[in-house]
Amino acid sequence: MEIEETVRKYCVHLKEKIRLLNSFKKATVNIKEALECRDIPLLDHYLKERNGIIGKIEQVDKKLNRIIGIAGFSMGKLSREAKSLLGGYFDQIRTLLESLSDVDRDCLSLARVEYDCIKSEILKTQQGRHTVTQYRPKSGQSARLLDIKRV
Repeated sequence: MEIEETVRKYCVHLKEKIRLLNSFKKATVNIKEALECRDIPLLDHYLKERNGIIGKIEQVDKKLNRIIGIAGFSMGKLSREAKSLLGGYFDQIRTLLESLSDVDRDCLSLARVEYDCIKSEILKTQQGRHTVTQYRPKSGQSARLLDIKRV
């Protein structure tokens, strides 16, 4: 395969990866909004959507790796124009990943806050259940705690 044809195919897959990364970013922004609204069904929907996009990105990456694996393909053999073209795509991908990192960090922070709230509620419920079981008399026993107001 000629080097120009290889570069053309590589660029097609890079464009596809950029498109998928934009979809991934949109899904991540939607996840952030669902976390902010505490909408669990919507959050689940967007997480599944994003996982599907991850699978597609992995497929594109495999195709890109196969192209790179072709014998005789090296960046040193590329023309200045081809290097510039590929550099532009790589810059777009880098910019997208950097912006994704910020949104993903926000999502992680929101998820941690929600996790802490849920954990706190579970602990309160467990403590309440423990208190009730200690107060309630077991069969044939009197209560361990005495309610002075009732006596």
